[in-house]
Amino acid sequence: MPSKNTTSSLHLADPFCSSSSSSPPTWDVFLSFHGKDTRSNFISHLYHALCQAGIQTFIDDHALEKGQEISSTLLDAIRKSNMFIIVLSENYASSRWCLDELAEILSCKRTEKQVVPVFYYVDPSDVRHQKGSFGKALDRHMKRYSNNMIVKWKSALFEIAKLSGHHLRSEANEKESATIQDIVGNVAPRATTKALHVEKYLFGIESAVEEIYQKLRLESDDVRAIGLCGMGGIGKTTIAKAFYNLYFNKFDISCFSVSVEQYSQGGSPLLQLIQQLLINLLRKNDYKVPDVESGIRKLKHILHSKKALIVLDDLDCANCSELLANIGNLFSAGSKIIITTRDANLLYRLKADISEVDTYKVKTLGLTESLELFNYHAFRNTVSPESFKELCLSFVTHAGGLPLALKVLGSSLLGKTDESFWKDKLENVKAIPENNIQKILQLSYDGLDDEMQKAIFLDIAFFFVGKDKDEAADVFKSCGFFPGVGIPNLVDRCLLTVDKDNKLQMHNLIQDMGRELGKTTRTRLFFRGNECKRLFLRGNDCKDSQYLEVYNSKPARKEGCNIEGLVLDLTTSTDGEMTTLLFERMSNLRLLQILGPHDIKGNFTNLFPNLRCIRWHSSPWTHIPSVFCPKHLISIDMPSSKFKVLWKPLKQLSSLGCLYLSQCGDLKQLPDQLGEIKGLKMIDVSYTAIEKLPDSVTHLKKLIQLNLRSCKKLANLPEQLGDMKALRELDAGSSAIEKLPDSITQLKELFKLSLFGCKNLRNIPEQIGNIESLRTFDAGGTAIEQLPDSFGGLVNLERLELDWCKSLKNLPNNIWKLKLLKQLYLGKCPKLERLPEQLGKMQCLESLSADGTAIKEVPDSIRLLSRLQVLNLGNCKKLEYVPESIWNLTSVERLDLEAGNMGIVSIPKSVEKLNKLTSLDLSCNVRLCLPMILRFPSLQELTLTDEGQILSSAEPVSLSGLLNLQELTMNKCTSLGSSLPELPLNLKGLYLCDHSSLEQLPDLSSLKLLKRLFIERCSSLQSISLLPPLLRTLSVEECTSLQDLPDLSLLKKLVNLRFVRCNNLKSISLKQSILQFYFMLQGRPSCLPFYAYLPNREVAEWFDFKSSGHAVSFDIPPCSGSNLLGLALWLVFTCKPTHLDYPYMRAIITNITEGTTENYPIFLEHLVVGETQSRIECITPDKISIRSGDKIKVSIRSKTYLDHEFKKRIGEVKINMFGVHLAQDGPKI
Repeated sequence: MPSKNTTSSLHLADPFCSSSSSSPPTWDVFLSFHGKDTRSNFISHLYHALCQAGIQTFIDDHALEKGQEISSTLLDAIRKSNMFIIVLSENYASSRWCLDELAEILSCKRTEKQVVPVFYYVDPSDVRHQKGSFGKALDRHMKRYSNNMIVKWKSALFEIAKLSGHHLRSEANEKESATIQDIVGNVAPRATTKALHVEKYLFGIESAVEEIYQKLRLESDDVRAIGLCGMGGIGKTTIAKAFYNLYFNKFDISCFSVSVEQYSQGGSPLLQLIQQLLINLLRKNDYKVPDVESGIRKLKHILHSKKALIVLDDLDCANCSELLANIGNLFSAGSKIIITTRDANLLYRLKADISEVDTYKVKTLGLTESLELFNYHAFRNTVSPESFKELCLSFVTHAGGLPLALKVLGSSLLGKTDESFWKDKLENVKAIPENNIQKILQLSYDGLDDEMQKAIFLDIAFFFVGKDKDEAADVFKSCGFFPGVGIPNLVDRCLLTVDKDNKLQMHNLIQDMGRELGKTTRTRLFFRGNECKRLFLRGNDCKDSQYLEVYNSKPARKEGCNIEGLVLDLTTSTDGEMTTLLFERMSNLRLLQILGPHDIKGNFTNLFPNLRCIRWHSSPWTHIPSVFCPKHLISIDMPSSKFKVLWKPLKQLSSLGCLYLSQCGDLKQLPDQLGEIKGLKMIDVSYTAIEKLPDSVTHLKKLIQLNLRSCKKLANLPEQLGDMKALRELDAGSSAIEKLPDSITQLKELFKLSLFGCKNLRNIPEQIGNIESLRTFDAGGTAIEQLPDSFGGLVNLERLELDWCKSLKNLPNNIWKLKLLKQLYLGKCPKLERLPEQLGKMQCLESLSADGTAIKEVPDSIRLLSRLQVLNLGNCKKLEYVPESIWNLTSVERLDLEAGNMGIVSIPKSVEKLNKLTSLDLSCNVRLCLPMILRFPSLQELTLTDEGQILSSAEPVSLSGLLNLQELTMNKCTSLGSSLPELPLNLKGLYLCDHSSLEQLPDLSSLKLLKRLFIERCSSLQSISLLPPLLRTLSVEECTSLQDLPDLSLLKKLVNLRFVRCNNLKSISLKQSILQFYFMLQGRPSCLPFYAYLPNREVAEWFDFKSSGHAVSFDIPPCSGSNLLGLALWLVFTCKPTHLDYPYMRAIITNITEGTTENYPIFLEHLVVGETQSRIECITPDKISIRSGDKIKVSIRSKTYLDHEFKKRIGEVKINMFGVHLAQDGPKI
């Protein structure tokens, strides 16, 4: 059940000092790897595959110098990445760079970012315990680096090895490619999934979200669907978005497919819908399948192994029910489907295909909520003036509780104080037939002040939904419209919204209304009035001959002259290039968007006399043709193009306002005449090879945004930078600049200054405090030693980033004057010794990170930070004092108090309830602190490192009161003696490490949701009693006294089983039912990887075929009423003594009947040299080709594995015995 904390986020926020979300990530995925091990093959292929999947991936392209510290550019990329892939190879730990990178990445993980390890021919156990090449590398580092650094690196390696990830399954490139596909398939949904935009002020939505949560039973493993039914405008999409934003991160894969009905017009609606789903799930710009059957197979491949949240919005076509009939049985356990529709009958039909289908009829708002919503939009207050109360009630009554109608009607009356105007408007409303929402919405359009505002509305409905507001405004202004009045008026009337990314958005009903008003035909030509205004061409429709055949007709000639907007989609065109013939009659063309890298050639002279905007990403042009000079051009948006130079006659582009050339890697200079374009507002040349800005750039008095990020060759900024009086954003991060010009302090409008990663920057101008407009200042990763005394003058600063400043020694004494500061990042500043004494005066502070600093104490004034949500003091080795008052910071959500010199942290008995605390990392005496920790009811993650002494008291302790706790890590636990505390019932992951006195694991069978149990180095542990039925992973390592285990056959969801270096366990009883449960997951084959490591010296009796050699031959028996679900292999082997690690085996499966041979790799981990142990592997039918009646031979090759990159031996094993078991879904024959 959602907690009140969760749903309360939908309420109104405090307008004075509300939470500001962090800037959106620049990169979807950051790749961490050791270059010499993997760059030339595996990493290059993985990077290419990620990019092909539409995933923005950061990869460092520079070789590392021996001993070099981690670069500021990488730190910037890490901080601005959404997800991380760590490729752990043999020499990974030999690089200090890699280890520092890993530590920083895991620090980001604590802010809920995702980390995925890839074990590249290495044993996770060696990573976790720093053995093999990892141990040797750290031994070498100990001679060069401080003990603190070694401890930090060991901790990072231990943590990364605990995470589930990927193992390469083959020595050959083809198999590596398959592994890469798996990685991309698993990463793509998580890397690119982002929260959806919803309005800040919502009314009456919490109860709906909570009821949907209850109906879907989110914590269950059932596949459940729910349909949100109701008329248009009632809030179905808003409710679905709010639910999606709250819970999408609890699923392996998620997808919100918007306005499904639009994909059902023309062609095969079902095929189009399937393709759109695949685009959303795979996070690709486009994805084609040849037919419905192929699409269903692809969906099955994606959905049947991942817990999915799928939202199908606006599901009103009958073909969509056919889709769900086809994929209803494909979903993996725990998946949930949400459908919004106006047709309740559709949901009843779905019950035939998805057994658990529920319906939620979205209710109209009650009278109180309707009045609040209407009043908010009419008066910007939920309570109306007394004299308007009756009129408000009349409007609300006619709107019938429909949120969209209430918003539109209320907004149309905003600012109108004449009661007679309200009464006339009410008469118009009463004249409309009941339930005609389109007519109600059109009233707001009809009430627009003039034809210009109507024109802006219609143009946005056709061309600018989802586009940048400022770009659209400049286009409108150049066309004689007045967007400065028109756009805000449309927003005020709720006909338009501007999202957090400055993009224009419309409700689909409003956009439909606009398109209906602006067209007279449903061909691919769209009209406003009787004049053709807009043309959409896709794929091979764009071929000149096909187009001109239609275009040369008399009506088309006249219509062509009126076309003002063209979207030219060449992504599916089979031609390599187009010609300018296509545009010859489009003399009124204002907006041109080209999709795809195809070239366009021909004569551009006077071709676009009225063009305002060209968007063409990845253009193949190396330069812009000199005759291409549309004099009215407002925006050039051509990133990732092949430009080497621009064109010279810039004077003819006097109207140009926006120049976007990011990631044009061959671009080395901008034209000297750039400053002559007086109207330029935005320049983005980030990630280019520019070495110097032209001096004339300072003549751009209207420039608002200048982006120079990662211009690696740019060493200086113009001395007269301060002349650019309108500049609001300057980003020179990760460039080569060494100083800022003093004139920067004259930029009185500067809002954001980013210098992160400028490792040569040592000083900040003394008068930086004069820039009172500054809201964000980022100087992290620079070489600055101190901030100037004037810094306290930045009274409007909200975000200050100084992390990774290795030379920073202190902060200015007056920094407390930054009273609006919300986020302060000081982490990884090893010379910073103190926090400001008057820290508590920064009362808007929400996040304070000082981890890895040299601070010795936390000032007592911290108690005054009533808005603080994140406090990170981890790894502060000199920290001696933390005031007890931090336990009274009731807004804190994440708290890291990893002890420094304080030793054990104590929690006062008088601590208040920290109702919002979700993550706590603490070194303490667990027995003494547990009663206080129970006062943190919202905890979801808890890590306890116990250094306390065993007390004489035998009083039992308990964590059962932490009902929301999902992940619990307990290290050492010395104060608990031989027992564990009582555990909370909702726990999903339990990690027990180095608990030397623990003798018996308690009965865990009541923990119904526990899926992961790791027990390591609990040397006194003798028995494990009952385990929870849903356990998926059981890993026990180096528990040398362990003797007794429960019946593992009761674990029906078990897929990973490991018993390693448990000397007293000679054999483990593994029953046939365990594998049967695996193969029969919900009645269909599961491709989840199953493997087990056991100390057994013989193959189980129930295996069908056994051999003491290296091969067995058998016939697949006829399956009467049964289906073959796959093969299970049991290998008994001994690892030969060798100085090289990572043995490797291969199963060669030959189908003699079909004449085919397939190789299946078996990687061996958790090995004990010289000892005999067992490895069990399951092979599902999608990996092999066998049928009933086939003659099969399975052989095992244990020859030394040869690494193709280094041409060296990795290790070898001796096969003592192996067996094959046939898994069937019926009675065994």
